[in-house]
Order: sequence, then C-alpha cells, then structure tokens
Amino acid sequence: MKKWSALFLVGATLLATPATAENSIHVTDAWIRAAPPVAQMQAGYLTIQNHGKSEQSLIGATCASFAKVEIHETVQHDGQSHMLPKASIPLPPGAKVSFTPTGLHLMLINPQTTLKPMDKVAITLKFADGTELPVTAEVRAATGEKSKGEAGGHSHH
Repeated sequence: MKKWSALFLVGATLLATPATAENSIHVTDAWIRAAPPVAQMQAGYLTIQNHGKSEQSLIGATCASFAKVEIHETVQHDGQSHMLPKASIPLPPGAKVSFTPTGLHLMLINPQTTLKPMDKVAITLKFADGTELPVTAEVRAATGEKSKGEAGGHSHH
C-alpha cells in the first residue's frame, strides 16, 4: 500500500509541475556571424523548438560579450531591407522558429571583446514565464558554415 501511495504522490507532483521554457525548449545550431574588429553590431542565429504542451514566448536575451542584445526581424518593404525590433517571439506547442540571416535574428550591440571564428559565446535567452535558458553560440564566418572538424550535433536545453 505504501508503494502505491508513494507512486501516486510522485505522479501527482509531476502532473502539478508546470511546463517551463527550461524543460520544454530545445535550441540548436546557435551561431554568431564573425565581423571586423571595428564592427559595433553583430548578429546571432539559432533554431528554437517548443517540445512542451504550453505556449512559450521569447522576450529577450543577454550576453556578457555585448552591451545589449535585441530581437530583430529583417523585412522587405518597397524593395528595401529593414530591421525591425520585436518585443517577443511566440512559440506555440510544437513550434520550430529559425533565426536566420534573412529573417529573425539576435542583434548583438557594442561588443565588449573582439570575437573570432571558433570562439564560443554564452547567451542567455529570456522567456515570458521567467525562465532563463543558457545557450552557447559559436562564432562563424559570414557563410555560417561550421568550423572544420566540428561535429554536426546539437544541444538540448
């Protein structure tokens, strides 16, 4: 009888635990475009998947290697590309959102250090539920190709 009571309590606890971005969001292929040392802005890219059962919303990011991080989207208007800031990115259950050079991206403002290809940079993604999710991004050449010898795997967060 005690065994069943213990199992019931564990099951009830699991059911009562809300899904958070930390345990339902997976980030893959996070990278930062390399730029000349004088550049005051760089861009970061990644793919975010919501494997949870509730909607999550990315509301920002921080990075010690940059003074400020903003979420931007590149849009076309009258044949011109424009970058528009985004307050949040909704991630419905099952959603996969890609941050790419021609769409959504992290605008990394005022680098605090010079970054070169193959450097690893810690970025913290912030979600509306208060969750902060650490991600490691590799600095890559403008093409976005992975460094020679790097495995093509991904990380789960």
